Amino acid sequence: MATKTILIVDDDPDIVLANRLVLESAGYAVEEAASGEECLAKMRAHLPDLVLMDVMMANPLDGYHTTQQISDDPQLRRVPILMVSSITASQYAAAFPTDQYLDIREFISKPVEPESLLAKIKQHLRE
Repeated sequence: MATKTILIVDDDPDIVLANRLVLESAGYAVEEAASGEECLAKMRAHLPDLVLMDVMMANPLDGYHTTQQISDDPQLRRVPILMVSSITASQYAAAFPTDQYLDIREFISKPVEPESLLAKIKQHLRE
């Protein structure tokens, strides 16, 4: 079985590092992007198997807008997105649309336990 690649999209280097360590220890290849723009460029260069998308990056809804762009792109939209964010506990919670408006597989609130994150990834990769 080929190694699955996960793209972590988050501008917090500590969260990226923590998730990278968890994912690599479970046998996944990991790519990183610190913004929505970088995410789209990386996805177009090498399509990952799954994306972990933060919401609040360059602007409070960067991940939301990036998710919309992914959904609108026929080459990218087949990649499952797990949105991992603390926006629901932030001052921007009221501005964040509910997941009924997002083409994501699941919304996960930060912080997330490593075992829970791995279980959700396996579920959505159907491993």
